[in-house]
Amino acid sequence: MKTLLVVFLGTYVAQLISDVWLGGELFALLALDMRAGATVRLVWQVATFPFATPPGPAGVMPFLISSLFFWLIVSPFEQTFGRARTIQVLLFGAVGALLPALAVGLFFGGVLYGFGSLTLAAFMAWAWAMRLTRQEANFFGVMPMSPTQMMLVVLGLVLLNFLASQNFVLLAADLGATGGGILFTEWISKPPAAKRERKKSGGRRRKNDLGLKVIQGGKDDDPPKWLN
Repeated sequence: MKTLLVVFLGTYVAQLISDVWLGGELFALLALDMRAGATVRLVWQVATFPFATPPGPAGVMPFLISSLFFWLIVSPFEQTFGRARTIQVLLFGAVGALLPALAVGLFFGGVLYGFGSLTLAAFMAWAWAMRLTRQEANFFGVMPMSPTQMMLVVLGLVLLNFLASQNFVLLAADLGATGGGILFTEWISKPPAAKRERKKSGGRRRKNDLGLKVIQGGKDDDPPKWLN
């Protein structure tokens, strides 16, 4: 995910140069702005809102902290599930954030920007995978966390975001992204091949099949991994 972080950084620097130094409106072009209802800009803003960050000196540290948190969550996720699955969970998170944000924003107005929802989606997907496999995560080798604790952390971050912003669009997006992370994990836990084999065997399950198991991976050329 280094490439994606570089893209986030590049677009942020471009917004700083455009809006702060040149008096442009790059941030306004990228952010999902629904305060004026359905406008032509929404056509591309549904895809560009994760790359929008408010320019200005007050936004530098929040951007760096968000980038660090994204790396700390998404990087181990990629090491566990591989690059293909990581891209997929981020897409699930983006779509999960977008749909409820549009539903709320087009009726009540609001602006959505930033990639925080994508981080929450990956975090929730990871927590849900640990729940399905009955495992614990160990952050940095010193901070073991149960799946329930991980999910509580995600929900706590969603609540803190809302209390700090008073933005109902952001609340809808964060909740939708976490739901997208859960749907992603449920999807990869049931590969089509396993379903076909189950049908051929009459739906019987082996006695020693106790559940799902996370497959360690992460190489660029690895095929997508299932949770069984």
